[in-house]
Amino acid sequence: MVRAPIPDLASGERRLEGAVAHYLARVLRLGAGDAFVGFDPVRSLEASAVVVKTDPDGMTVRFEDAREAAARGPRAVTWIQGLAKGDKCDAVVRDATELGATRIVVAQTERSVVRLDAARASARQARWTRIAQEAARQCGRSDAPAVEPFCAWTEAIAGVEPAEGARFCLWERATEPVGPALFEAIARGGPLAFACGPEGGLETGEVERAAAAGWTIASLGGLTLRTETVAAAVLGAVLVMAGAIEP
Repeated sequence: MVRAPIPDLASGERRLEGAVAHYLARVLRLGAGDAFVGFDPVRSLEASAVVVKTDPDGMTVRFEDAREAAARGPRAVTWIQGLAKGDKCDAVVRDATELGATRIVVAQTERSVVRLDAARASARQARWTRIAQEAARQCGRSDAPAVEPFCAWTEAIAGVEPAEGARFCLWERATEPVGPALFEAIARGGPLAFACGPEGGLETGEVERAAAAGWTIASLGGLTLRTETVAAAVLGAVLVMAGAIEP
């Protein structure tokens, strides 16, 4: 079934314009009488919908009563990503969404080449939120992850409390492999959190601050991955491990 992100989802007729209407009417070529499912990316609700009519500028649709979303992530997963160059963070947000992250934080680190002022940071957050919503639609999720405001590394690390489950700071110079500890954490259940630096990695002081806050400092092994690859590798492993453990 076709799915589309609809903010403030509610029953009744509603006019859609912009990117969502373009996707439904122009890309998928839905017309009067065609059905799809709308989901609210913030409130984890979904509702069946039918197209009433289309026009060059948008479309009118009718939503049934909203219900709790059926396609939700199995556990709370936070991904903290050091700000990287170009569109690398776009890829991280997209992959993290498709692989089950429920919260994404992009953070300024000492080795982040890009520096964002308040206006650019706000614009990037809006862009990453749209990417997350589109990725959720594409993969069939109804709970697009929350993309938190851009912040400093220290603030991002402190924003995940110890009570929120296992926390892993991924560092290429760590001596402890992430696999065994992650497997145990998944078997116990509960939330997970991961933190990854930008291209060039994290400074020793940043890693030490994470360790002092109770994060497990862990390595992905002998391979050095691109920063935009790490989320896909780790969160993909979480899905595989969870499938092997959970009934």
